Amino acid sequence: MSFVCTVDVEDWAQSTIDTNLPITGRSGRNMEYLLDLLEVEDVKVTCFILGKFAEKFPECVKRIATEGHEIASHGYGHVDLFRLSPAEFREDVQRSKGQLEALTGVPVKGYRAPCFSLVKDSIWALDVLAEEGFVYDASINPGVMARFGLSDWPPQPVMVNLPSGLKLVELPLTTLQMLGQRFPVAGGGYHRLLPWLFIQYAVKKTLAGGEAFVAYCHPYEFDPDEFSHLTFPLPLKTRLHQGLGRKGFEAKFKKMLQEFKPALAIDLAEQTNWPVYTPVL
Repeated sequence: MSFVCTVDVEDWAQSTIDTNLPITGRSGRNMEYLLDLLEVEDVKVTCFILGKFAEKFPECVKRIATEGHEIASHGYGHVDLFRLSPAEFREDVQRSKGQLEALTGVPVKGYRAPCFSLVKDSIWALDVLAEEGFVYDASINPGVMARFGLSDWPPQPVMVNLPSGLKLVELPLTTLQMLGQRFPVAGGGYHRLLPWLFIQYAVKKTLAGGEAFVAYCHPYEFDPDEFSHLTFPLPLKTRLHQGLGRKGFEAKFKKMLQEFKPALAIDLAEQTNWPVYTPVL
């Protein structure tokens, strides 16, 4: 089964502190740095690109497409999905999808909600995505989480049977069964904090079981000096939660790419043998 590496292309402060903040120049430089790294490693990844990032850095988005990475949508403004009405959500994804397709000339088939904020009360969003022409969603974390998640969702890709009669593939983040529960092990803060040997074990165990491993990261995780350049104070708790482990992240990321050659999310989603799943609404 496939190992899939995804990148949520966004700005740290705008996505984490306040969605009304402007996109910083640092986020563009971080993404260019990551693209250089991916070029050296000769791998292609799936990029869920925020609309506000694409507005500020259109040439970077074009480079992502030109270099063969998958262009997918992260919505426009990084507002939690469950804070939007169905009409607002539809407008958000239409804006992002249209913007990315106009910039790159390639169809956008995948979507990921900000902060994996597709929760039980917002499953209706999958119908909207299917109606707007998306092939797959990658917004669900089926593990035990401090914030959002759907612990009763199937832990592997499924073809979702929707109330409208439409279908959409869901590619959930990978979790690992431990102590009777499923815990996230798929990237981001988890890969900043977990040792490489455990990450390696989690990927190997998942793939050996014939399952898909869907990982994620952000460009800012390759920037350990970001907090020293902030123009506003940051509480110690936030510094630790968002910054701890950044210095060692890149080395672990490179090892992961070198050992487990990634596939694109769309290639995984377009496989035709996924079990059908009907959510209980």
